[in-house]
Formats: sequence, structure tokens, C-alpha cells
Amino acid sequence: MTRWLALAGLFALGCTCEEPRTDLPRITAARVSEAPTIDGRLDDDAWRDADETERFVNTMTGAPADPETTARIAWDDANLYVAFEVADAWIHCDLTGHDPHLWEQDTVEVMVDPDGDGQNYFEMQLSPTDQVFDTRYRSRRVPQPFGIVSWDSALRGACQVDGTANDDQDDAGYTAELAIPWAAFEGHEPPSAGDEWRVALYVLDKRRDGYGGVGWSPPLVGDFHVPDRFGRVVFGD
Repeated sequence: MTRWLALAGLFALGCTCEEPRTDLPRITAARVSEAPTIDGRLDDDAWRDADETERFVNTMTGAPADPETTARIAWDDANLYVAFEVADAWIHCDLTGHDPHLWEQDTVEVMVDPDGDGQNYFEMQLSPTDQVFDTRYRSRRVPQPFGIVSWDSALRGACQVDGTANDDQDDAGYTAELAIPWAAFEGHEPPSAGDEWRVALYVLDKRRDGYGGVGWSPPLVGDFHVPDRFGRVVFGD
């Protein structure tokens, strides 16, 4: 049983006051003339000009769920940029070291399948405490158990927490900002305007009473590694 199957029942928690969204989402990534400063603040022109995703949903059902989350995507000749806004009421992540298992606590996650064939895709996570886990896979969850963890994305990431992580006080949430160099996507050329890549965006949520998770494009099974269900990102001009 994978780690996501073990948590699948918990992902069913969340608001169901709106109709489930199970369609594959699509967004146009804004091409930026000036790179955002990677400080977690999201106050750069790059983000003001970028479209916002739909609210993330329950990964099993597509129903609205907490933590309330949206994301934005941008790009330039050097990097893919991804920003998250996460309304997490209790933030907990005390993992450190090289490639810590961030999915066990609070983290944002980006998966990228550049050519959309379900092969040779990439996974990157950034915690509210700026820890990074990254790996790549030859195919769906191959190799086991955690992919090729020796791969290094060389991403730059930063978060801003509205509150204080790792205490017993309530928080208002956090923002996460990632810059992923095109060179990270080994075997793939950088995109050109009009190209489409498949991208999955997730948030893992450590709670006082367990775990939860939301995604931009719900995989609809107890596993986040479903490349056919990744959202579509079109690179704007």
C-alpha cells in the first residue's frame, strides 16, 4: 500500500457545499519580462499578471476541501515559476536534512510531465520551513519506493508563514514560491510559447487530528501519481 492509499480515507474530509470538479483543469502560464524575487511574498509584477487556478479540491472526489488553496504559474527563458496561497489554520513541519519526507507533514508539491507521456516525470516539494524534497520517476512510481532521489532539481524556494509554524497556536496560512530551472527537466527542451506541459499541484496538510490533502487536478484515486490526471499548462506569449 502506498503512502497515499494509507491516507485516502482522510482526503475525503472537507466541504461538499459545491458541485465536485473532476474535469482536467487548464491554465495559461504568464511569460514574464522580469523574474519574481523568490522570497515567498508574491508581490511582484510577475504574479499580479499571472492567472490564478481554480480552488484546489479533494483529491478523491473533486469536492471543495480545506485547506483553501490556489496557485499561479509563470515562466521565462530561465525558469518555471509556481506560487501557492494556502489558508492553513495549523502549520506543522519540523523535518530537516537532505530530501526529508515532507509529505508526512505540511508541504506544497509540484509534479511535471513535460511531454505528457506518463514517463520520465519529476516531483518537487517545498515545506513552509523552506525544506526541499525532489525526485524523478522513469514511469508511474518507478523506481520504488521514492523514485530517483539522487536527482537534484536545483529549485529555489521560499515561504512566508502568516503565524508561527511548529507551535500550538492557530495560523492564518502561508504562501510558497518556487523557481525551477529548465535544466532540471533532463531529457526535455525548454518550452516555447504555445507549448503545453502536464503539471500536477498538491498541498499536504498535517492536522492536529490527522492528515488531509487537496489538489488542482484531482487524481480521483488514493495516489497522487496519476500522470493522465495532471492539469494542462499552456505557455503564454
